[in-house]
Amino acid sequence: MLNLKMCDKKNLSTINSIKIFLSLICLCGFILFANGCGRVKVRGLVAGEGVVIYENAPLAWAMVSFTPESATNGERLGTAQTNAKGQFVLRTLGDKGILPGNYRISVTKYIRDEGKNTVADWKSKRQEAGFEEPQPEENILKVVSAIPENFSTTKKSGLTYTIESGGNRDIKIELK
Repeated sequence: MLNLKMCDKKNLSTINSIKIFLSLICLCGFILFANGCGRVKVRGLVAGEGVVIYENAPLAWAMVSFTPESATNGERLGTAQTNAKGQFVLRTLGDKGILPGNYRISVTKYIRDEGKNTVADWKSKRQEAGFEEPQPEENILKVVSAIPENFSTTKKSGLTYTIESGGNRDIKIELK
């Protein structure tokens, strides 16, 4: 504890300067925190929503990536996870939407590896009425691709899409 009776005016001035300096640091920290800690905000995003179809049925809990064909116009990667009905909403750097432009698409769908008939069993269950795809599990060590591997990379998938300047809410990705 500082005994103020023993401090002269010079020491009190230094202490007040330190208090002001620390108050300014706290204020700057609060301003940065309130503004999102410097997170990049992408301007010009438009709607990018749709559904993924595999073997004539919606593909639940798959990952979808829209990779720009060229980054010359500042396009960025758009990603999404399909829901239980195979529907997705694209996001760019955490923000809902995607920039207009031409994209190559990849889709991945992994399930727990339960032996040599894993994928065949999964495909059979998908055809049953009322089948609900279980949500992905965390910490799975052994998985297998439920769909053909060529869809997992933009170079091999052959899937492309153009996002219009007004956005697209009816994107249909059919994996054939």
